Amino acid sequence: MFKQKLNSDISWEVLLIDNNSNDNTAEVGTDIWKNFHSEINLTVISEPMPGLSYARKKAVSSAKGELLLFCDDDNWLDENYLQIAFDFMKNNPNVGVLGGKGIAVSSIEFPDWFTTYQGGYAVGVQNIGSDKINNRGYVWGSGMVVRTGEILSLYNSGFISLLTGRKGVNLSAGDDSEICKWFLLVEKDLFFNEQLIFKHYIEPFRLTVEYYKNMNNGFTLSQRALNQYDFILFLLNKKRKASFFKIISLFVIFLFERNRLKIKILLEFINKTPLTFHRQTKNILQSRKLFIENESEA
Repeated sequence: MFKQKLNSDISWEVLLIDNNSNDNTAEVGTDIWKNFHSEINLTVISEPMPGLSYARKKAVSSAKGELLLFCDDDNWLDENYLQIAFDFMKNNPNVGVLGGKGIAVSSIEFPDWFTTYQGGYAVGVQNIGSDKINNRGYVWGSGMVVRTGEILSLYNSGFISLLTGRKGVNLSAGDDSEICKWFLLVEKDLFFNEQLIFKHYIEPFRLTVEYYKNMNNGFTLSQRALNQYDFILFLLNKKRKASFFKIISLFVIFLFERNRLKIKILLEFINKTPLTFHRQTKNILQSRKLFIENESEA
């Protein structure tokens, strides 16, 4: 981060979120930053509740700048990353979430299967060329850029994380995708910019078949919650009200439509009672309505 090259009129800060660590994260991070003699301020903030979603929310409530970039501890940003992101977000007000291109690095040679499955490690491109990726439905959390005011407003409007993200050795996932779903619900765009480049350092123990399978299982488990957002987006696109009986009728419609995605979404919700699903859907739609009302008044 200390190598970032920005115009002199742009001020920025680095927030180090100590998410209930047991490896002296705060002390080590502070010492490293001091050794670089950077003029940029580093602030260490404690978040005792374990889980990446809690760490991100703490960063949102603590950030002072207009833009917020989520940089994982194993991400190495290109020296122009912040400047490119700043200029792009300034010129594209309807983009809610911005993502970049990841390049894998490690201390060992990558296994033969890695190239095929590298997307699970937030490596590679997220689209063929720079463009909106709303249909993709998510941007990697690594290097993800949002507007601080917008994501804070989402939280204040009642959006809550159904997914916690990584917690130590627990490879739960999907919290970054969930944030993207929130922005889609309030009619903001997701965008991939191929000029935004970061390196993702992958430790050797993460390059085993067993680790990948465990990580992929975390993605699979998170999909059930993410599919709920997809279902709501479907409702909004069809301009249907999310009443209990409307949702039940949509379930029936799904059974007769030859659309694999819609059938998959239906099957994911078989394990949820319609009443629970309806209540959660209602809460999400209420949060969406409040956000849109607050933004129109701003």
